[in-house]
Amino acid sequence: MRKAIAGAFAAFIAIVAVFMLWPSPAPGLVLYSGLDYGPAIAAAFTKETGIKVTVVRLATGSLLARIAAQGQHPDWALAWFDGATAATALDDAGLLARNLPAPQNLTPTGQSLVSKDGAYIPTGFTLAGVFISDPARLQTPPASWQDLTAPAFRNQVGMNDPSISGPTYPALAGMLDQAGGWPQGQDFVTALKANGLQMFDKNDATLAALQAQAISLAMVQSSAAVYFAANHPGLRVTIPTPAYMLPNVMVEAAGLPARQRAEAERFMAFIMRPDIQKLRQAQGEADGYYWPVTSDAPVPLPGLPDLATLKIVTLDPVAWGRLESTINGWFAKVMSGA
Repeated sequence: MRKAIAGAFAAFIAIVAVFMLWPSPAPGLVLYSGLDYGPAIAAAFTKETGIKVTVVRLATGSLLARIAAQGQHPDWALAWFDGATAATALDDAGLLARNLPAPQNLTPTGQSLVSKDGAYIPTGFTLAGVFISDPARLQTPPASWQDLTAPAFRNQVGMNDPSISGPTYPALAGMLDQAGGWPQGQDFVTALKANGLQMFDKNDATLAALQAQAISLAMVQSSAAVYFAANHPGLRVTIPTPAYMLPNVMVEAAGLPARQRAEAERFMAFIMRPDIQKLRQAQGEADGYYWPVTSDAPVPLPGLPDLATLKIVTLDPVAWGRLESTINGWFAKVMSGA
């Protein structure tokens, strides 16, 4: 009997030891950031609060693919990227927490960008597609999307691949929207291809093609265009009519423990403070060129036009988000000639 008791006690001690030595979840938050200022903001938050934030910096397309691949077993807590359409697609898949607290002091524009089920918060916005061109090779830039199909722009226009560059899909959706929606807008996009539209992987490649004179006009996100023009004097940025809004958003993984969710909410409030938005502008490189959505935010960086001078359209993120896979697949076939 004593041997049996001793054996049972030894087994109990072994089980307790296993649980004591079993690694516990890492403290703090894991942030997937598709925005250049993510690491600097995370470091400032940790310094102020003591809450550790591990940043995984990813291109937006890779970030979204990684979240989708992890599914119901995320190793991230928060993600920060451009594109409410992408956020609604993740929400439809059941991968996001809902009822996130909306930022305080939202402007009317900011209020219009709040998710209906609280699956993401707006943290600012850019424009999905603007034109940056070389005046030496293209004296008169296009004023509208329809202008791009004119003979003057044959073989002169380039854009990013929306299946690789996450923020490019809203620009493609905007093109389709201004041409009648989906599928009615297909004819406009096929006309662009017939007029020699070229496609490159991401901003860097498209803007490099512009600089190398392989193209005379690039369609890229407004932040990339304005930043590139500021660093390459002589280039010209034109905002098309209409321009399509591209919110940058933050989402939270579904099913976080209560402690992590509370820390995530602290971080979401932190990033919208006026001083932290100023830090986002200073540390964001191209991503610092965004328009704020809170009334107490610092003014936008020089080079961004007055919104009152622009005609801006906001796409329905739910309707267009649910079409993203279909449209990207169709566009790939158009561009490949299949």
